[in-house]
Amino acid sequence: MEGTTVNFHRHMGVYGICVSNGQLLVIRKTIGPYTGKYDLPGGRMEPRESLETAIRREFLEETGYNIQALSPIGTCDFLVKWTLSNHEDELVHHIAILYKTVVDTGKPANSIISFEGQDSCEAVWVPLTELTTGHSSPLVLQAIDWVRSGTLPVKASCFDYRAQP
Repeated sequence: MEGTTVNFHRHMGVYGICVSNGQLLVIRKTIGPYTGKYDLPGGRMEPRESLETAIRREFLEETGYNIQALSPIGTCDFLVKWTLSNHEDELVHHIAILYKTVVDTGKPANSIISFEGQDSCEAVWVPLTELTTGHSSPLVLQAIDWVRSGTLPVKASCFDYRAQP
């Protein structure tokens, strides 16, 4: 991305793509570059936590569902420019390790776990046809592409979510 950005942050996390009856399980973000957008359930690993343990924990915390089946898809990354609360721009290199996940949709989800630092407020099933660039994170857009094509891109995509003056 062009220009100089004072702040840089690299974020790596594990995320689940869960599709049932043509709908994708997504969360609504409350903080960070994707605030107000749909995002995939997931996040960073805690110390000494394996990838599998992290995706299972994050999925339960953010959706209330326990994962029944899990298989690795691959890795993709994005460069995201956004505006911090102090009005400075930040460039985030977001690295996502993606998993195909299956949950029991016939069983009600548990309550979403609330804790300090929680960055999402709800989990919802949204038809794939209703997810657009205007209200979806790059992870959700990648999930839609993966569902349709079965592939992940090699080249990092760039997104600009900076506040407009």
